[in-house]
Amino acid sequence: MTRKHQLHTVLSQSLTSLITNLTRFGFILGFIFAIQGCSLLQTTYNQSTEITEWWIDGYVDLNSKQKQDLRGDLLEIHNWHRTTQLGLYLEILHNVDSKLQGNLSVETVCALEPDVRARITDLLVAFEPALTRLALHLKPEQWVTLQRKYDKNNKEWRKDWMQSNPEDRLEFRIKKDREMGERIYGKLTPTQLALLQDLILESPFDPEKTYAERLRRQADSLHVLKAIAHGHPAFEEARQSMHALLMRSTMESPDSSYQEYHNKTLRSQCARAVKFHNATNDKQRAYALKTIQALEQDLADLMNKKN
Repeated sequence: MTRKHQLHTVLSQSLTSLITNLTRFGFILGFIFAIQGCSLLQTTYNQSTEITEWWIDGYVDLNSKQKQDLRGDLLEIHNWHRTTQLGLYLEILHNVDSKLQGNLSVETVCALEPDVRARITDLLVAFEPALTRLALHLKPEQWVTLQRKYDKNNKEWRKDWMQSNPEDRLEFRIKKDREMGERIYGKLTPTQLALLQDLILESPFDPEKTYAERLRRQADSLHVLKAIAHGHPAFEEARQSMHALLMRSTMESPDSSYQEYHNKTLRSQCARAVKFHNATNDKQRAYALKTIQALEQDLADLMNKKN
């Protein structure tokens, strides 16, 4: 794996998880997992403008003018994020580490939702001007490229989450949750692994419903991008369309049936997170606290560095 791909992998975990795992705040440590990289965290963050440009290029095959304009926008977002958001992430982490050594309650975990949603909204709004400028200048062939990328990603998603064998599906989900749990708490015991499986089996997660919403969001994005390009609206009008799209894609689905299912899944994740945390031992909680404190130090260092 090249260093650029390695850095992109860390950034993808950070930003994508920040949009998805934080929205699914049910697992309290999803926040930590979202921003935790490794020794590459600071390097990745400091190179995030270049890596994000490269990532977007992989979806729509940017031309030279689009790259130039996007690069300027990303630099502004990066500066804004460093100066205004990292401190807020630190506050959330401090709130977590102050509670992590004892047992948790569902109320305590779910109380994180307002701060988490605020951070997601702030990040989305910060990206609106850049995405709007890009949407105003996308070409028809770039819509085709975007659809192909969606198709490729969907194929991979189905392979991971929609295996025909229920046992394979369960095995994949256990693997993902075990990786997250051990990244935070350290090695899990056989009893905890058995609990993890039981908690997964309790989950209302439905891959078919989730996949249908995924397709809806993708179709919605293509529709909005084409409407902006064809309609030649003024910038602020286009930005309003982009804002509505981002909110529909992350905060509130227009499909009431899916939103009801989504909210139910969030509540379930919150309760299951508490059950799992309360089954950890003192050594594992100390490991988790050490992990969080290392992240806090990384964020503090990033706030004090210019590049």
